[in-house]
Amino acid sequence: ESEVTRLGLWGNYSIPSDNPYVEDKDLQREIWALGLQNPWRCSFDLERPSYFMCGDVGQNDYEEVTIITRKGNYGWRVYEGTDIYTPEKSPGGNTSISSINPIFPIMGYKHKDINKNEGSASITGGFFYRSMTDPCLHGSYLYGDLYAHNLWAGVETPENSGNFTTSNITFGCAKDSPVPCDLVPGSEQPALGYLFSYGQDNNKDVYLLSSSGVYRIVPPSRCGYTCAYESGTAGSTPAPTSTPRGSSSNMLMGSCKSLLLLLLLFIGLSY
Repeated sequence: ESEVTRLGLWGNYSIPSDNPYVEDKDLQREIWALGLQNPWRCSFDLERPSYFMCGDVGQNDYEEVTIITRKGNYGWRVYEGTDIYTPEKSPGGNTSISSINPIFPIMGYKHKDINKNEGSASITGGFFYRSMTDPCLHGSYLYGDLYAHNLWAGVETPENSGNFTTSNITFGCAKDSPVPCDLVPGSEQPALGYLFSYGQDNNKDVYLLSSSGVYRIVPPSRCGYTCAYESGTAGSTPAPTSTPRGSSSNMLMGSCKSLLLLLLLFIGLSY
């Protein structure tokens, strides 16, 4: 830190004066929230900047999605998800349950429910889907697991309530993808490998970065699926609304049926 200061590399770096712990000499002034174990990919909702969403990697049992708020305490290492967590070692001493007011996750999943053989899991936080490329996903929060066998869409009902219903999304590749997808042996599911991150461009389209390539969500019709809200060609989609299309898991899985992916490139592929 002293070397960075000496070389003048901080640039315009500053700590907001309204950060919750700027006056607390026992804590770093940059801290905005507490009780997170290992946040892995955070994003702001483009339509509601107050919704700052993070995927938070769990320890032994549970992966979670949380809405991060000023001075919020998300429970770790007293809770893992909504369950009490008892650490094997606690060098800094134990924190009593009554001493914190934890904010519990709004979405999540247990390790044993997605990987019954090994139990391994690691969440990858995503984005609220604000594009109309796939109108049946519009308004949903998308996230997945590192091992790329599971992707989810969370729909908030009613809006701004913090109450989410999640659906596991089946996914496939566009039939006209310029680069054919490798498939999981014995299935039509793309072999994504490891899901590292999500991305979002200026058109609000969402991308998936995996160990096998970069993928973009495309119109359902390009994969031979039907979405009740898709009309015309890929370029003519209805205008976005403030209310998520399909406010139930049935709409996400019934009309849309799949998260639809277009393989854009592999590492080393040039155009």
